[in-house]
Amino acid sequence: MEEKPVEGTPDGVEKQPETNQSAQAGGISGNSTGNKVCPQCGMVNSPQSLYCYKCGLKLPDAEAQNKKICQGCKAPNSPTSQYCYKCGLKLSEQIAVSGVFTGKYGGFWMRLAAYLIDGVIIGIANFIVMAIIASAVFGSVAGYLDKLMSYSSPDYQFIGTMLGSFLLFYGLSCLASMVINAAYYTIAIGKWGKTIGKAALGLKVLNADGSRVSYARAFGRYWARLLNSFTLDIGYIVIAFTDKKQGIHDFICNTIVIKTN
Repeated sequence: MEEKPVEGTPDGVEKQPETNQSAQAGGISGNSTGNKVCPQCGMVNSPQSLYCYKCGLKLPDAEAQNKKICQGCKAPNSPTSQYCYKCGLKLSEQIAVSGVFTGKYGGFWMRLAAYLIDGVIIGIANFIVMAIIASAVFGSVAGYLDKLMSYSSPDYQFIGTMLGSFLLFYGLSCLASMVINAAYYTIAIGKWGKTIGKAALGLKVLNADGSRVSYARAFGRYWARLLNSFTLDIGYIVIAFTDKKQGIHDFICNTIVIKTN
């Protein structure tokens, strides 16, 4: 009795399993065996990748994993080597492990400088929005002040109106500031992995395995940052003393900040 050929395929040829196109296209977020870790940017790429999908660097062969990668000539060296056998450059202590970031972490002072730059940018945006809200709530501030100064005795009704307007202005300003901050950090980290401040300092936020941070995690990371204010900013200071230069919010969201140059 003859076997029937598989429907939709040539006679006698078995249908091959489909290849995961997204895995071939570049980086992946899992820790599957055989993944190639870029020695330059730390991104995890699929085993079939020849070049890093993030920075374009030619990836080392699978046998280069679990070895020290020379930052000069990119040659794989033994984990115990102190200097590159090929070019003689002193090797980093980081070892390329599949699924684990292998580059350099952003230190406390670099991250502080990036934070201050972002603070200035957000401060300008908040000031513009607050000016718009003030104009809408108070109308002409000068007119209010002239009216207040024209009374010889206190006008409690007018003072109550001003107090109500101030509370409305304060509430709307706080809400607008929260929205601006959350949107800035969520969109910047979720789309590019970096804010303007971090880009200026050559820093990037990644998941601990070297994969890209999602919008959802970037949003959660913003709120986790606010917890540092309840620790008198100790949550930021610990960055200087942890191996991977992580703050409290990094530990909560399992993220790292790396140097990209």
